[in-house]
Amino acid sequence: MASVSSTSSLGNTSLRGFGGMVSGIERDEIIEQMTLGTTTKINNAKRDITKLEWKQEAYRSVSDKIIGISDDYCSYSSSTSLVDAALFARNQITIHGSDKSSKYVTATGTSDLVGNVSISAVKQLATSSVRQSEKRLDGVLKTTLSDLDKTTARSNLNGTRLTFGVSTGDDKYQTVTFEFPDSYETTEKDDNGNYKKKTIDYTKPGEELAADLTAALKSKNLKIGDIELDEVKFTYDKATDKMKIEIGGENTEHVQIMSSSSALKALGYESTDADKDKTAITVDEFNTSVQNNAKGFSQTAISNPTVLDEITGSKLAFNYNGSQKQIELITKEEADVLKQMKADGKTSAELMEQVKNNVQSRLDTAFGKGNVEASLAADGSLQFTTKDKSSSVSIASGDTYTLQGLGIKSGESSKVNLNGTLGQENLKIDLDKSEYRDGLIINGVKIEGITKDTSISSILSKINASDAGVKATYVDTTGQFMLVSSETGEGREIDLDSELAKAIFGGDEAKGADFTGGQNALIEVSYGNGIKVDMSRSSNTFNLEGLNVTVSGVFGGEWKETTVPDGSGGTTTEKVWESDTSDTVTFTAKADVDGVTERVKKFFEDFNAMVTEVASQIRTRPDSSYAPLTDEQKAEMTETSIENWEKKAKEGILYGDSAMRDLSSDIEGIFVKLMNNGASYEDLKKIGISYSDDYLDGGTLVFDESKFRSAMESEPDLVSNIFTGGGGVTKGLTRVVEETLTPYATRYASRNGNSYGRLVEEAGSTKAPTTVTNNFIYNQIKEMQEKIESLQSKLKTEQDRYIKQFSSMETLISQFNSQSSWLSQISG
Repeated sequence: MASVSSTSSLGNTSLRGFGGMVSGIERDEIIEQMTLGTTTKINNAKRDITKLEWKQEAYRSVSDKIIGISDDYCSYSSSTSLVDAALFARNQITIHGSDKSSKYVTATGTSDLVGNVSISAVKQLATSSVRQSEKRLDGVLKTTLSDLDKTTARSNLNGTRLTFGVSTGDDKYQTVTFEFPDSYETTEKDDNGNYKKKTIDYTKPGEELAADLTAALKSKNLKIGDIELDEVKFTYDKATDKMKIEIGGENTEHVQIMSSSSALKALGYESTDADKDKTAITVDEFNTSVQNNAKGFSQTAISNPTVLDEITGSKLAFNYNGSQKQIELITKEEADVLKQMKADGKTSAELMEQVKNNVQSRLDTAFGKGNVEASLAADGSLQFTTKDKSSSVSIASGDTYTLQGLGIKSGESSKVNLNGTLGQENLKIDLDKSEYRDGLIINGVKIEGITKDTSISSILSKINASDAGVKATYVDTTGQFMLVSSETGEGREIDLDSELAKAIFGGDEAKGADFTGGQNALIEVSYGNGIKVDMSRSSNTFNLEGLNVTVSGVFGGEWKETTVPDGSGGTTTEKVWESDTSDTVTFTAKADVDGVTERVKKFFEDFNAMVTEVASQIRTRPDSSYAPLTDEQKAEMTETSIENWEKKAKEGILYGDSAMRDLSSDIEGIFVKLMNNGASYEDLKKIGISYSDDYLDGGTLVFDESKFRSAMESEPDLVSNIFTGGGGVTKGLTRVVEETLTPYATRYASRNGNSYGRLVEEAGSTKAPTTVTNNFIYNQIKEMQEKIESLQSKLKTEQDRYIKQFSSMETLISQFNSQSSWLSQISG
């Protein structure tokens, strides 16, 4: 018999005061003995709770396995389900035919005629309807560059940094920096729910620019330690042309501006001799300097270099048919020559001719002679074209101010710039015109959210995301917009129902605008009896006697022009299909033997693991020598000893349990239930399923993998019938198993008379979360815990009473001792 020493639960108490110092009596030990009845009740209640928790754990272990079996193998949504007859079907389709034809056919599914049906020809594929706009091949990539002396406004502020700081002593500062951005995120949302961005125009000083700078800074949520800079404002005074700064908010009175900030000069700040040695300046000092500066903000924040100075040394990324090269427009040496030519009295036109020739030489080197041509337009401005009309040239990227000097944007193209708007040179569609007030309507569907600022790529995306039933694209090679019907087949119309739709996707037929209707697929099918049937289908994927077939190419012959009688004594020429039977495609099918076998094998492993656990629980007798340990007992043991003890103590926790006995009995009847539902014993043996001969196994099922594989290869229908029902089997194995186990545990109470099952009702399950705190054992534990709290309160009352009595006794003894000592002294 196993045993563990039983240390008193009060042997290490913290009773108040000191007992027995006068009397010599072991007060705490006596009190522990006097309260032993109550402490024993507390320990027994704790043991009972532990047993209930173990019992709950054992129940949940079984119920979780039951629910797991239902989830994994009895649910259509599971990837390991065994309830769908299609799993066992001959659905592994193999295509047979010549190399020329078999590559064009794929098939899935099942068919009773799989060995009889064949495709002898695909005469044509199903196609979508297509509407093409006119070709925009005469496009020119235009610039506004015609006068090298023309000045262009350039911001000295954009991209610079303004740093705020707070002194931490010894000329040290805690700082945060704001970089003046190109744009900022506003609080307004677009149609897609995204915050809109606003571009900041630094070349237009005014109140709007001040407001934009304030909003941009606020959007950064800048902080210096705990000080928030959300109330920093830029203010512009039109009368004096001054841009100043205000700082408000809590604890901002010590915020300064660092004198090293690169933005100060652009904002109009001029340092004095007294300021030169300062690390930081106050906001008042900054504003005073700005006010006293003879120059206004328009002069300090904006410079006006000539176009020649702006683009000298700058490069543009030209993209020609996908090939991208960096082209320098004007070298420093060439700029010097141009300045000398001007000094010599040469005209702007002569200067631009020189620029054109210089750029042309570099374009020839980059893309080949004459492929991209630089020329001067009638107004003298520089422009670019391609020798081949099917080609295109575009500006992929470039310095902001270089692009500004040229009067173009990144992405500008000799055809259509997808990043540009409808108003660009190669489209010239002005949405402000009354003819476009109806918007963009295709197939009766209005495409919302299109304005004159919407990019072409965004317009195409909006069409593709709409219910118009088309997909839109732009073909750079031909310079055409295209609408393609989302569905293939005859009768797919693409209607341009507004002037804007016609302007973008229509146009002059002489320039390539066209509509081509979709066509049906024509498939010649043979059923093995010498009869061939022509099928017309709107899609290249179609049902063929249960098979889901997709064709992707023409085979089995060719269309040839043949002279035939015209019915009036003459002849005419028409296309006739000339067959080639060597390209015929046939099909064979087999079941997924490997995949199904592995799935079924795992099912039996999981099922038998659950059955074995149930059998063990109800047949293992508990050993009364192993009771739950108290905290005091655990304190005297090692972790390993505790683990081994509790493992032994948990054995047989559900021995003789009525719910578990009933479950075991029902499991043992599963094999019989299956046969009562039409499955014969011989068929079960044939597919490798039998019942364990050992009655102690509790109803485990024996799975013979070799026999099962053989059955799946030769008789998959028989396997399907036994697992899912059919062919005389009214209920398949998976349904019998689920119906047997559901009364004990289920994830869905609605399937079981609004009950989660006997085991779950008893102990709850994490797989049914609402039952975790709503079950019989939980309620028992809760009652036991309340009982313990009451007993612990009682124990404290008893301890306090006895301590008080012992304290009084100690006081009396002390008094008696004092009197005795006094009497001894006077009698001595």
